[in-house]
Amino acid sequence: MLVLYAGYPAALETFRVLNFAWPGHARRTREGSPAAWRRRGTALSRRVYGPVHARLIAAVRTLHPDLATWMVEEGYGRVLARPGLAVGVREQITVAVLSALGRERQLVSHLLGAARAGVPTTAIRRALAIGIGTRVVVGATQVTARRAWRSAFGAGRRR
Repeated sequence: MLVLYAGYPAALETFRVLNFAWPGHARRTREGSPAAWRRRGTALSRRVYGPVHARLIAAVRTLHPDLATWMVEEGYGRVLARPGLAVGVREQITVAVLSALGRERQLVSHLLGAARAGVPTTAIRRALAIGIGTRVVVGATQVTARRAWRSAFGAGRRR
């Protein structure tokens, strides 16, 4: 139920901001199967989260087993791994959206995910700045973004 009432409203409002900042024409994608989404989602999630992938899945599973399955199959397999945009471009969009929403914990993960996808640091910083500039949520500040950046790329931190 949380996806319906917290996720979809957030998605709708985020699309409004995204379409303003990055207008384009979305295309309907071909449907697949849950098995195909699971394969693609697992591969992409491993690429984005790198060495912490297994820990992340276990942590999400403790929140709710169905949430972990949904994250891999729907989130990564059905949505993020579909053709049309490169992984790096999707990660930049994710960085911008998460910074706009002030979602620091997830922002740290996707700052690292963007770097793992080969996005240059300057492009990651630009995506972060775009998100900060929208200020969708109170508290989505430069302080939050700086703290996430230090967590992701600070001294001694490995990708």
